[in-house]
Amino acid sequence: MIKILVINEVGPEIKNHRTSILFEKMIPILLKKNEIKVFWLSYDYKKNESQIDTPYELLHIHEFKNAKEVVEKIEPDLIYVLPGLSLIDYAFLLTARILKIPTFGYIDGIGVFTHRKINYKKQLKVMLNESYIKKETYGNNSEFKAVNYFKKHLFLIRSMRKNGSTFKYIISEIIKIFKLYFQPMTFQENERYTKFTCDLLLIENELSIDSACKHGLSKNKMKVVGDPTYDLAFSEKHIEEDRDKNRKINVLFVTSNFTGGQGELEWSIQKQLRMIKELVEEYQNNFKKIKLKIKIHPVSEVYSDYEKVLKKYNTDIQISQYDDIFGLIRDADVIICPSASTAGLIALIMKKPIIVWNYFNIQGDAFLKEKITMNCKNISEIKDCIDNRINFIQENELIINNYIKKFCGEGNASQKCADAVNELILKIK
Repeated sequence: MIKILVINEVGPEIKNHRTSILFEKMIPILLKKNEIKVFWLSYDYKKNESQIDTPYELLHIHEFKNAKEVVEKIEPDLIYVLPGLSLIDYAFLLTARILKIPTFGYIDGIGVFTHRKINYKKQLKVMLNESYIKKETYGNNSEFKAVNYFKKHLFLIRSMRKNGSTFKYIISEIIKIFKLYFQPMTFQENERYTKFTCDLLLIENELSIDSACKHGLSKNKMKVVGDPTYDLAFSEKHIEEDRDKNRKINVLFVTSNFTGGQGELEWSIQKQLRMIKELVEEYQNNFKKIKLKIKIHPVSEVYSDYEKVLKKYNTDIQISQYDDIFGLIRDADVIICPSASTAGLIALIMKKPIIVWNYFNIQGDAFLKEKITMNCKNISEIKDCIDNRINFIQENELIINNYIKKFCGEGNASQKCADAVNELILKIK
């Protein structure tokens, strides 16, 4: 039996999360050649105590003091981590290296969504503002995000101590990691391509390789596989046909995850909620013609924040956080989003018209730069964009298809991921 330990921010019940999708698609393929058991360790704020229909054995970070304790209990043959600036994942990566356990991870398509440069001062400001946000933990308790941030550091420190690192080395390592958050990725020569690298790096596309190497990853360990997130979208391509003119237009508004503070944009939680207020008020002027749903991020956003906004209005707008994004997009006639995003790419592949409402004045948004979506600069333009949705898709079909092929490939990413992992398994048998 091959035991795989998965380290992830959330549990597998969050179906829209990339890691959940990756393993949901990949494990059935791996099982054709191997006996596999998956242990899933999450480190989000709240452990889901309810029964979850999953073939994985679920663990939570609060049950352990350090990474080595987890590894000694599970005795995994492979460990899956997020390669990069994630403290918990880095703790397991270092432990796996000490214990000579093979690791693998997935690298997002860096540069797919934006061509903008990161403003590190703004990123620091956003992180400081977020540190005062409270998140639900266990029972009915809550804690500031800053507290959780320090707990992650404590877990890393304990893990490094357990691995035999000195306090002097640990302090220097923490300082180096902290600096990487707020300055361009710069490493010492001996760490340039090894700092965060795994034995196998599944990477989305060729265009992301150079950028990934600048983030402490090794090109020699990379396998270009595409993104399993889009596999279902490729199989469900749809072009809107003539519909009942009396039927309301189904509009899906999908928020974007800006909580990392990436790049040049004018974002804050308060401004995002003002955006929703404007959207609701515009909807009330057009509710006889359209039906609106709002899909918020499954991890980074708080459902009650949006619920409070909608309660101030007499409206039939639905909010969704954990529903299947594919189903929501499939049922929509048009998608509205504040920036390029994974959901936006899914919609593009499924031949859905997209309106980018650039509320946060993002500089260098890839969708707008490539002119593959409609550009809405002001809420008053939303109605005209919705009315023009079918013409836009038809007129820009070629450039949209070229963009999809360039960044997303042609599907079947799950099989490519499984083949690469199978090769790694063969090395350890």
